[in-house]
Amino acid sequence: MEMLKYLVKQITLVVLLLAAILMLWEIPHYHQNAMSHSDAVPMLGNKLPPYEIQTFLRHIDTRLPYYREEFQEAEKKTGVPWTLLAAVAYQESKWNRHAVSPTGVRGLMMLTRSTASDLGIQNRLDPAKSISGGARYLSHLHKRVPSEIRMPDRMFMALAAYNVGFGHMKDARLLAERLGKDSTKWDELKQVLPLLAQKEYYEDLPHRYARGAEPDTYVKRIRAYRKILQQIIDREPKAPQVEV
Repeated sequence: MEMLKYLVKQITLVVLLLAAILMLWEIPHYHQNAMSHSDAVPMLGNKLPPYEIQTFLRHIDTRLPYYREEFQEAEKKTGVPWTLLAAVAYQESKWNRHAVSPTGVRGLMMLTRSTASDLGIQNRLDPAKSISGGARYLSHLHKRVPSEIRMPDRMFMALAAYNVGFGHMKDARLLAERLGKDSTKWDELKQVLPLLAQKEYYEDLPHRYARGAEPDTYVKRIRAYRKILQQIIDREPKAPQVEV
């Protein structure tokens, strides 16, 4: 009788051990197979912190649908890709139409009062007007970047100007040339921009002091948001084409 109990106990332990091994093998496979395409985005290589990526993915589902058509309409009018405009808006306001900063910029695209006035916008908190205005302003900055600067550097500099101001970008290019760097390359210009916060460099520049360390991070984050958003869009079911 004792021998039978011992055998039953040993068999039970073996079964439990095998079950545990099977579960350990199945969990990662189940996790991989169960993930949606949006959950898989963080695995594709992004520099944003994981919690920010998850928040962004959630906002793509909960906030972006309210403004997607406005971004797409703005692309038609300005030629600026709507995914880029959406990424700029997310960096600026997290797609919060009521966003207001301590410096007074506000709305989805966080327009300053003077920029909004130049664009003929009275209510910066109106999402449609903010998106349209922000798109027109970014397009305007892109056109002001010297023609010898090619893409994608041209757009990176326009984005940086959206953040720090076009005048400071001109100062950065001037300083880059003084330091023997190529002012037409974003990778070199972004190394010079932080010097605009140092008196020894900015005191004899036309537009003086600027928070020059911000534009590089600003552009990197917009690029990361756009990359994620584009991955989501690319995985959306395509509408069936009707043969004529």
